[in-house]
Amino acid sequence: MSDLISAIISGIAQGVPLFIVASGLTLIFGVLRILNFAHGAFFMLGAFVLTTLLSGQSVNLPVFLLAAVAAAGALALLGAAADTVVFRKLYGTDHMIPLLASYALLVTLDGLALMIWGNRPRSQASVEGLGGSVRIGDIRIASYDLLLLVIGIVIGVALFFVLQKTQMGKTVRAVSIDEQMARALGVPARKVQVGVFAVGAALAGLSGALMAPLVSVDVGLAPTFAIQSFAIVIIGGLGSIGGALTAALILGIADSLAVNFAPGLSGFSLYIAVALVLLLRPQGLAKKRVGGH
Repeated sequence: MSDLISAIISGIAQGVPLFIVASGLTLIFGVLRILNFAHGAFFMLGAFVLTTLLSGQSVNLPVFLLAAVAAAGALALLGAAADTVVFRKLYGTDHMIPLLASYALLVTLDGLALMIWGNRPRSQASVEGLGGSVRIGDIRIASYDLLLLVIGIVIGVALFFVLQKTQMGKTVRAVSIDEQMARALGVPARKVQVGVFAVGAALAGLSGALMAPLVSVDVGLAPTFAIQSFAIVIIGGLGSIGGALTAALILGIADSLAVNFAPGLSGFSLYIAVALVLLLRPQGLAKKRVGGH
């Protein structure tokens, strides 16, 4: 039983970075109606920026978190630039056009990453003091997993509060529901669009930075996490932050259980979950979108 509980807790921790990166993708789709393939590249660049800032060395927690926030900030700027240069004139067009543009951006960012960092994988050492585990009774929990859980809770609560309880959130939801009406009422829709894309890219970059100590940092991260993000968005329901959280936790737990109890299925749990949801609930797990529609 302790092994099962440990696997579930580990799976929840694995789901946190997936939720963070997918919440950015969900936010972008919920407000801008763009399925952004380049989101995986933002994740990858967040990991590269963190390893560059820290030179792959182990640092204390405050320094690590500061570097992760800096990586998120860098990706926010890149996201704002991508929205302005690539997507600005594509809003309101057929979904396929922005999708193809985002794929072109993904390929471009992959190429730039190869030029800057090369094709040799990089690694990031564990945070000082968080390389071991914590024992609670018969249950062992990795210390870094606990950090991820705390960060996930903070980000989830912050997103809910901002979107549902603040004037900024009301503005974002207004643009999501009816952009033309929002403009007519004096809402700066263009600033909202840039801001949403920047925040979405920042969340992807933050997730990449948090995952850097756990993965091999190379350009292969971009397609891998683009696929996982889209899977979470599909399972959770297009445009639903709550659905993205639920889906990320389900996928994280499913993969952890597979690794611990059915290793042969560990590479397929993602696709099995997507197939089951599409068969049983094609609209996704949640109905409520960012704009509440």
